[in-house]
Amino acid sequence: MAKFVIAGQADCPYYARAELLGDKLAINLPDFKLHKIVKTQDEWQSWLVQTCQTRGWRHEKSPLIWRELIDRGGKGVLIGGANEFQEYAQGYYGIESSLMSDNMQKIAAENEKCKSEIDQITAAFKAQSQPVHVCITNASSNICYNMIDSLCRGDIFGGDTELIIHLLDTPEKEEYLNGVKMEAEDLARGLLRGVVVENEVESAFRGCSYIVLLDDIQKGEKSKEEWIKENCVLFINYAKTIAAVADPSVKVLIAGFGPVNFNAYMMIRIAPTIPRQNIVALSRLVENHAKSVIGERLKVNTSGVVDMIVWGNPNGGHFIDLSRCRVHGYDGAIVGPDSFSLSSLEMVYDKKWLETEFLDLVKTKKSRTEEALNHTATLSIATAVNSTLKHWCQGSPSGQMFSLGVCSEGWYGVPQDLVFSFPVTFHPKGNWNVVQDIELFAEVNAKLLEAVKDIESEIEVIYPRPKPPTPEPADANNSALQTADKTEGAEQRLETIVEEKKETTSDEGEKTATDGEASASAGEATDTPKPAEESGEVTQTEDDKGEEQLPTE
Repeated sequence: MAKFVIAGQADCPYYARAELLGDKLAINLPDFKLHKIVKTQDEWQSWLVQTCQTRGWRHEKSPLIWRELIDRGGKGVLIGGANEFQEYAQGYYGIESSLMSDNMQKIAAENEKCKSEIDQITAAFKAQSQPVHVCITNASSNICYNMIDSLCRGDIFGGDTELIIHLLDTPEKEEYLNGVKMEAEDLARGLLRGVVVENEVESAFRGCSYIVLLDDIQKGEKSKEEWIKENCVLFINYAKTIAAVADPSVKVLIAGFGPVNFNAYMMIRIAPTIPRQNIVALSRLVENHAKSVIGERLKVNTSGVVDMIVWGNPNGGHFIDLSRCRVHGYDGAIVGPDSFSLSSLEMVYDKKWLETEFLDLVKTKKSRTEEALNHTATLSIATAVNSTLKHWCQGSPSGQMFSLGVCSEGWYGVPQDLVFSFPVTFHPKGNWNVVQDIELFAEVNAKLLEAVKDIESEIEVIYPRPKPPTPEPADANNSALQTADKTEGAEQRLETIVEEKKETTSDEGEKTATDGEASASAGEATDTPKPAEESGEVTQTEDDKGEEQLPTE
């Protein structure tokens, strides 16, 4: 199946002939798909130059006609102008245009008048609209593709909220994204006010109220340190740009299979002007996998499994908590209304299975699904993103909790400022609240501590902990030094610790960046770090290997 695109200047008679021939083909051939692009005289030349440069074509006049293979993808095939299109239609379909020159000019004049009237009506209509701007990065991924319809249908932001979608990816993906744009327009959703294909971060984020970051840096053969540093550079650049050009109350959701908690932590740290509660990490996919496994075990619909909690780092060390998990719709001896539920722990009643096979099934859920599909399972990821956005905007179902990676304020003993997956509830005004009345047993606390250490190990790649100074033998001179040390104050003692750390790493042959070099690379001043035992935060030092840009504050 092929889609033919006819683009031209509104007052061009040759565009009129090609357009009518395209309409004739679309009427007579059921598999012939036609898309039209009409530009004014002022818009045409710049649009033509940009399109030809992007696609590597040479064409100088109106119309411009090309063919896209819908079922196979790949680069569009240039047909040419009106004459070339007529020869193509005659050769392949046996259909030609008999439109005379006088009629071509009349139709061209009507097209120009119609285009002008439509533009005026559209401009007036858009002036009355205040659409929400939504940006999706890594937009060439199938995750983004599967998100589009729900966004345009009004499921996420509400049935009366218009939106403009910004699709951000590299220039090499522009042709594909233009196809996504055309298909989104073909959905004919009344709430969609436009789709903008972007390859510049600043223009893509400008004025956006919601940003979904789907970036995935493949780890491959890289070491953990290299992988973390690559994520660090990408997401601190995102944070700086968002703080500079996005809406002041922008909401940022970090998804994908990378270190999402670490990425959220870096963005919060680098861009303090963005409210920290507005930068969150996706936990819903792991939660949905766990619900699916329980649902399959108990033979209930997955939607009937509620209050499943994912603590910690969803793409790393985490703990799945079923202590509050409930099951609706179980076909048993005891029945009740829709609100009636049973404890999942009581219904499963197999502690060994929960501690072994259950965890393995959740861990391998994605790979097993992809093996059966023979391609990446992106629909479930897109649904997890969309459902999280929906609850964030419109509120979650009453009486239910969901998992979300948020910046800790010391809840459940998790260090302050660490991004950690907690149970939360959402409210219609766009707020979330951490559920704080859950009783944790010693075993669960131990699991949470392991998850904290896992997240901290990622942060310490960028902000390694300083080595404590070597204690000196107690003597009279040392006592005098200790007395003087007490009068120097905490800040001076910390500077000494940092210097000793630098000397140690230098002797070991590590490439440690100086404070001045780190500030020059990031363009910001570096605050003196506080020790973890005093502040509850990971202490900041510089560890810049090669020419990578590491964050500074």
